[in-house]
Amino acid sequence: MSDNKKLEGQDLLKTPLHGIYIPTILCIVGTAIVNYDYVPYMIALLALFFGYHILRVKTQRPALSSSKFQDYELIDKTVISKNTAIYRFKLDHDYDQLRIPVGHHLACKVNVGGKDEIRYYTPISNQFDEGFFDIIVKSYKDGTVSKYFATLNPGAKVLFKGPVGRMSYKSNMADRIVMIAGGSGITPMLAVLGSIITSPEDKTTVKLLFANETENDILLREELDEYVKEYPGFDLRYFLNHPPAAWNDGYKGIITEEVLKKELPSPNANTKIFICGPMDMKKQMLEALENLGWPKGTLQSKQDDQVFCF
Repeated sequence: MSDNKKLEGQDLLKTPLHGIYIPTILCIVGTAIVNYDYVPYMIALLALFFGYHILRVKTQRPALSSSKFQDYELIDKTVISKNTAIYRFKLDHDYDQLRIPVGHHLACKVNVGGKDEIRYYTPISNQFDEGFFDIIVKSYKDGTVSKYFATLNPGAKVLFKGPVGRMSYKSNMADRIVMIAGGSGITPMLAVLGSIITSPEDKTTVKLLFANETENDILLREELDEYVKEYPGFDLRYFLNHPPAAWNDGYKGIITEEVLKKELPSPNANTKIFICGPMDMKKQMLEALENLGWPKGTLQSKQDDQVFCF
Protein backbone atom coordinates (compact mmCIF):
# COMPACT_ATOMS: atom_id res chain seq x y z
CA MET A 1 0.00 0.00 0.00
CA SER A 2 1.30 3.51 -0.79
CA ASP A 3 2.15 5.98 1.99
CA ASN A 4 -0.82 8.17 1.03
CA LYS A 5 -3.23 5.24 1.30
CA LYS A 6 -1.78 4.26 4.66
CA LEU A 7 -2.30 7.82 5.90
CA GLU A 8 -5.86 7.87 4.58
CA GLY A 9 -6.58 4.53 6.22
CA GLN A 10 -5.23 5.83 9.50
CA ASP A 11 -7.30 8.99 9.14
CA LEU A 12 -10.43 6.91 8.60
CA LEU A 13 -9.95 5.28 11.99
CA LYS A 14 -9.03 8.44 13.90
CA THR A 15 -11.11 11.20 12.29
CA PRO A 16 -14.36 12.11 14.09
CA LEU A 17 -15.93 13.12 10.75
CA HIS A 18 -16.07 9.48 9.76
CA GLY A 19 -18.02 8.70 12.93
CA ILE A 20 -16.18 5.69 14.27
CA TYR A 21 -16.04 5.48 18.04
CA ILE A 22 -19.00 7.41 19.43
CA PRO A 23 -21.59 6.33 16.80
CA THR A 24 -20.48 2.69 17.17
CA ILE A 25 -20.89 2.76 20.93
CA LEU A 26 -24.24 4.52 20.66
CA CYS A 27 -25.52 1.98 18.12
CA ILE A 28 -24.51 -0.99 20.23
CA VAL A 29 -25.73 0.49 23.53
CA GLY A 30 -29.01 1.67 21.96
CA THR A 31 -29.62 -1.75 20.43
CA ALA A 32 -28.89 -3.45 23.76
CA ILE A 33 -31.42 -1.18 25.50
CA VAL A 34 -34.12 -1.99 22.95
CA ASN A 35 -33.37 -5.70 22.72
CA TYR A 36 -30.12 -7.31 23.78
CA ASP A 37 -30.68 -10.21 21.36
CA TYR A 38 -30.21 -7.83 18.42
CA VAL A 39 -26.68 -6.78 19.46
CA PRO A 40 -24.88 -9.45 17.35
CA TYR A 41 -26.83 -8.34 14.27
CA MET A 42 -25.91 -4.70 14.88
CA ILE A 43 -22.23 -5.62 15.27
CA ALA A 44 -22.39 -7.55 11.99
CA LEU A 45 -23.95 -4.57 10.20
CA LEU A 46 -21.33 -2.22 11.61
CA ALA A 47 -18.56 -4.61 10.52
CA LEU A 48 -19.94 -4.62 6.98
CA PHE A 49 -20.24 -0.82 6.94
CA PHE A 50 -16.71 -0.16 8.18
CA GLY A 51 -15.27 -2.96 6.06
CA TYR A 52 -16.72 -1.34 2.95
CA HIS A 53 -15.20 2.04 3.76
CA ILE A 54 -11.78 0.60 4.65
CA LEU A 55 -11.80 -1.35 1.37
CA ARG A 56 -12.71 1.84 -0.50
CA VAL A 57 -9.75 3.66 1.04
CA LYS A 58 -7.37 0.83 0.15
CA THR A 59 -8.50 0.58 -3.46
CA GLN A 60 -8.81 4.28 -4.39
CA ARG A 61 -5.87 5.89 -6.14
CA PRO A 62 -3.50 7.95 -3.96
CA ALA A 63 -3.81 11.72 -3.96
CA LEU A 64 -0.36 11.79 -5.57
CA SER A 65 1.79 9.02 -7.03
CA SER A 66 5.57 9.14 -7.12
CA SER A 67 5.79 6.31 -9.66
CA LYS A 68 3.24 7.14 -12.35
CA PHE A 69 1.60 10.20 -13.84
CA GLN A 70 -2.07 10.77 -12.94
CA ASP A 71 -4.47 13.25 -14.48
CA TYR A 72 -5.85 16.20 -12.53
CA GLU A 73 -8.60 18.57 -13.60
CA LEU A 74 -7.94 22.29 -13.89
CA ILE A 75 -10.68 24.04 -11.91
CA ASP A 76 -9.45 27.63 -11.85
CA LYS A 77 -6.99 29.87 -13.67
CA THR A 78 -6.04 33.25 -12.19
CA VAL A 79 -3.93 35.63 -14.29
CA ILE A 80 -1.57 37.57 -12.00
CA SER A 81 0.59 39.34 -14.60
CA LYS A 82 0.77 39.80 -18.36
CA ASN A 83 2.44 36.41 -18.81
CA THR A 84 1.86 34.52 -15.56
CA ALA A 85 -1.08 32.70 -14.02
CA ILE A 86 -1.94 30.55 -11.02
CA TYR A 87 -3.46 27.21 -12.00
CA ARG A 88 -5.60 25.33 -9.48
CA PHE A 89 -6.05 21.59 -9.94
CA LYS A 90 -8.65 19.42 -8.25
CA LEU A 91 -7.69 16.38 -6.20
CA ASP A 92 -9.96 13.33 -6.31
CA HIS A 93 -11.60 13.98 -2.95
CA ASP A 94 -12.35 17.09 -0.92
CA TYR A 95 -10.27 15.72 1.96
CA ASP A 96 -7.18 14.78 -0.13
CA GLN A 97 -3.89 16.54 0.60
CA LEU A 98 -0.64 16.50 -1.37
CA ARG A 99 1.52 16.09 1.76
CA ILE A 100 4.78 16.67 -0.13
CA PRO A 101 8.01 17.62 1.68
CA VAL A 102 8.71 21.35 1.78
CA GLY A 103 11.17 22.10 -1.03
CA HIS A 104 10.00 19.28 -3.31
CA HIS A 105 8.25 19.65 -6.67
CA LEU A 106 5.67 18.03 -8.92
CA ALA A 107 6.63 16.60 -12.29
CA CYS A 108 4.22 17.65 -15.04
CA LYS A 109 3.93 15.88 -18.41
CA VAL A 110 2.18 17.37 -21.42
CA ASN A 111 2.12 16.32 -25.05
CA VAL A 112 2.99 19.10 -27.47
CA GLY A 113 3.23 18.40 -31.18
CA GLY A 114 3.25 14.67 -30.57
CA LYS A 115 6.16 14.86 -28.11
CA ASP A 116 5.99 14.39 -24.33
CA GLU A 117 7.48 17.32 -22.44
CA ILE A 118 8.19 17.20 -18.69
CA ARG A 119 8.59 20.23 -16.45
CA TYR A 120 8.79 20.67 -12.67
CA TYR A 121 6.64 22.98 -10.58
CA THR A 122 6.58 23.73 -6.86
CA PRO A 123 3.05 23.98 -5.45
CA ILE A 124 2.41 27.39 -3.89
CA SER A 125 -0.66 26.17 -1.99
CA ASN A 126 -0.23 25.06 1.61
CA GLN A 127 0.68 21.38 1.76
CA PHE A 128 -2.25 20.86 4.15
CA ASP A 129 -4.85 22.43 1.85
CA GLU A 130 -7.57 19.92 1.09
CA GLY A 131 -9.06 19.05 -2.27
CA PHE A 132 -6.74 21.06 -4.55
CA PHE A 133 -3.24 22.30 -5.28
CA ASP A 134 -1.93 25.46 -6.97
CA ILE A 135 1.05 26.05 -9.23
CA ILE A 136 2.40 29.18 -10.92
CA VAL A 137 3.35 29.03 -14.59
CA LYS A 138 5.10 31.88 -16.35
CA SER A 139 4.90 31.97 -20.15
CA TYR A 140 8.07 32.56 -22.14
CA LYS A 141 8.43 33.35 -25.85
CA ASP A 142 10.33 30.11 -26.41
CA GLY A 143 8.58 28.16 -23.65
CA THR A 144 6.94 25.05 -25.14
CA VAL A 145 5.13 23.92 -21.99
CA SER A 146 4.38 27.40 -20.63
CA LYS A 147 2.69 28.30 -23.93
CA TYR A 148 0.65 25.09 -23.65
CA PHE A 149 -0.51 26.07 -20.16
CA ALA A 150 -1.55 29.50 -21.40
CA THR A 151 -4.10 27.81 -23.69
CA LEU A 152 -5.71 25.76 -20.92
CA ASN A 153 -9.16 26.50 -19.52
CA PRO A 154 -11.04 25.01 -16.56
CA GLY A 155 -12.05 21.43 -17.30
CA ALA A 156 -8.76 20.51 -18.98
CA LYS A 157 -6.77 17.65 -17.47
CA VAL A 158 -3.01 17.60 -16.94
CA LEU A 159 -0.68 14.79 -15.85
CA PHE A 160 1.35 15.13 -12.64
CA LYS A 161 3.40 12.86 -10.39
CA GLY A 162 5.58 13.39 -7.35
CA PRO A 163 6.99 14.43 -5.09
CA VAL A 164 10.39 14.84 -6.69
CA GLY A 165 13.33 16.83 -5.43
CA ARG A 166 16.60 16.89 -3.53
CA MET A 167 15.67 19.26 -0.69
CA SER A 168 13.40 18.40 2.23
CA TYR A 169 13.36 21.51 4.39
CA LYS A 170 13.50 20.93 8.15
CA SER A 171 12.89 23.55 10.82
CA ASN A 172 16.03 25.27 12.09
CA MET A 173 18.32 23.47 9.63
CA ALA A 174 20.31 26.74 9.61
CA ASP A 175 20.39 29.90 11.70
CA ARG A 176 20.04 31.97 8.54
CA ILE A 177 18.97 31.28 4.96
CA VAL A 178 19.80 33.58 2.06
CA MET A 179 17.48 32.97 -0.91
CA ILE A 180 18.50 34.07 -4.40
CA ALA A 181 15.60 33.80 -6.84
CA GLY A 182 14.89 34.85 -10.39
CA GLY A 183 11.42 35.04 -11.95
CA SER A 184 9.31 31.95 -11.33
CA GLY A 185 12.23 30.54 -9.33
CA ILE A 186 10.50 32.20 -6.40
CA THR A 187 8.12 29.23 -5.97
CA PRO A 188 10.34 26.83 -3.97
CA MET A 189 11.48 29.79 -1.88
CA LEU A 190 7.85 30.57 -1.05
CA ALA A 191 7.32 26.99 0.10
CA VAL A 192 10.29 27.17 2.47
CA LEU A 193 9.44 30.70 3.61
CA GLY A 194 5.82 29.72 4.27
CA SER A 195 6.95 26.79 6.41
CA ILE A 196 9.26 29.01 8.46
CA ILE A 197 6.70 31.75 9.02
CA THR A 198 3.93 29.34 10.05
CA SER A 199 6.13 27.32 12.42
CA PRO A 200 6.62 29.18 15.72
CA GLU A 201 9.40 26.79 16.69
CA ASP A 202 11.41 27.69 13.57
CA LYS A 203 13.72 30.58 14.46
CA THR A 204 15.47 30.80 11.08
CA THR A 205 16.01 34.30 9.70
CA VAL A 206 15.64 34.74 5.95
CA LYS A 207 16.91 37.24 3.40
CA LEU A 208 15.47 37.04 -0.12
CA LEU A 209 17.17 38.57 -3.17
CA PHE A 210 14.49 38.48 -5.87
CA ALA A 211 15.43 39.39 -9.45
CA ASN A 212 13.05 40.15 -12.32
CA GLU A 213 13.08 41.88 -15.69
CA THR A 214 10.32 44.45 -14.98
CA GLU A 215 8.16 45.52 -12.06
CA ASN A 216 5.20 43.72 -13.63
CA ASP A 217 7.16 40.47 -13.49
CA ILE A 218 7.40 40.41 -9.68
CA LEU A 219 5.27 37.41 -8.76
CA LEU A 220 3.13 37.50 -5.60
CA ARG A 221 4.58 40.85 -4.58
CA GLU A 222 1.70 41.69 -2.24
CA GLU A 223 2.23 38.48 -0.30
CA LEU A 224 5.99 39.05 -0.05
CA ASP A 225 5.58 42.63 1.12
CA GLU A 226 3.07 41.46 3.71
CA TYR A 227 5.57 38.87 4.97
CA VAL A 228 8.10 41.67 5.49
CA LYS A 229 5.62 43.55 7.67
CA GLU A 230 4.48 40.53 9.70
CA TYR A 231 7.67 38.54 10.14
CA PRO A 232 10.62 40.41 11.67
CA GLY A 233 13.02 37.64 10.66
CA PHE A 234 12.39 38.19 6.94
CA ASP A 235 14.33 40.69 4.84
CA LEU A 236 13.64 41.34 1.14
CA ARG A 237 15.56 42.96 -1.72
CA TYR A 238 14.06 43.43 -5.18
CA PHE A 239 16.18 43.65 -8.36
CA LEU A 240 14.86 44.92 -11.70
CA ASN A 241 16.82 44.67 -14.92
CA HIS A 242 14.50 47.18 -16.59
CA PRO A 243 13.10 49.34 -13.79
CA PRO A 244 10.65 52.19 -14.27
CA ALA A 245 12.02 55.71 -13.98
CA ALA A 246 10.64 56.15 -10.46
CA TRP A 247 11.89 52.80 -9.12
CA ASN A 248 12.96 53.22 -5.49
CA ASP A 249 11.94 49.87 -4.02
CA GLY A 250 15.14 47.99 -4.70
CA TYR A 251 18.20 47.58 -6.88
CA LYS A 252 18.43 48.52 -10.54
CA GLY A 253 20.08 45.81 -12.61
CA ILE A 254 20.94 42.16 -12.04
CA ILE A 255 22.35 40.48 -8.96
CA THR A 256 26.13 40.84 -9.20
CA GLU A 257 29.06 39.56 -7.19
CA GLU A 258 29.52 43.07 -5.81
CA VAL A 259 25.90 43.13 -4.59
CA LEU A 260 26.24 39.67 -3.04
CA LYS A 261 29.29 40.86 -1.12
CA LYS A 262 27.22 43.76 0.23
CA GLU A 263 24.03 41.84 1.05
CA LEU A 264 25.40 38.52 2.32
CA PRO A 265 27.18 37.89 5.60
CA SER A 266 30.77 36.73 5.53
CA PRO A 267 31.00 32.99 4.74
CA ASN A 268 30.06 31.01 7.83
CA ALA A 269 28.80 27.54 8.74
CA ASN A 270 25.48 28.77 10.17
CA THR A 271 24.13 30.19 6.90
CA LYS A 272 22.62 28.27 4.00
CA ILE A 273 22.14 29.74 0.53
CA PHE A 274 19.28 28.62 -1.72
CA ILE A 275 19.31 29.45 -5.45
CA CYS A 276 16.53 29.04 -8.01
CA GLY A 277 16.01 30.72 -11.36
CA PRO A 278 17.07 30.50 -15.01
CA MET A 279 20.05 28.24 -15.70
CA ASP A 280 22.39 31.10 -16.62
CA MET A 281 21.54 32.86 -13.38
CA LYS A 282 22.24 29.73 -11.32
CA LYS A 283 25.67 29.33 -12.90
CA GLN A 284 26.53 32.99 -12.36
CA MET A 285 25.47 32.88 -8.71
CA LEU A 286 27.44 29.70 -8.01
CA GLU A 287 30.58 31.24 -9.52
CA ALA A 288 30.14 34.54 -7.67
CA LEU A 289 29.54 32.83 -4.32
CA GLU A 290 32.61 30.67 -4.72
CA ASN A 291 34.66 33.79 -5.51
CA LEU A 292 33.39 35.31 -2.26
CA GLY A 293 34.59 32.34 -0.23
CA TRP A 294 31.44 30.23 0.06
CA PRO A 295 31.70 26.46 -0.45
CA LYS A 296 31.62 25.39 -4.09
CA GLY A 297 28.06 24.61 -5.13
CA THR A 298 26.75 22.46 -7.96
CA LEU A 299 23.61 22.47 -10.10
CA GLN A 300 22.78 18.96 -8.85
CA SER A 301 22.94 19.93 -5.18
CA LYS A 302 22.48 17.56 -2.27
CA GLN A 303 20.38 18.10 0.85
CA ASP A 304 23.35 18.92 3.11
CA ASP A 305 25.11 21.30 0.69
CA GLN A 306 25.57 24.73 2.17
CA VAL A 307 24.95 26.31 -1.23
CA PHE A 308 21.89 24.58 -2.70
CA CYS A 309 20.44 24.91 -6.20
CA PHE A 310 16.81 23.89 -6.72
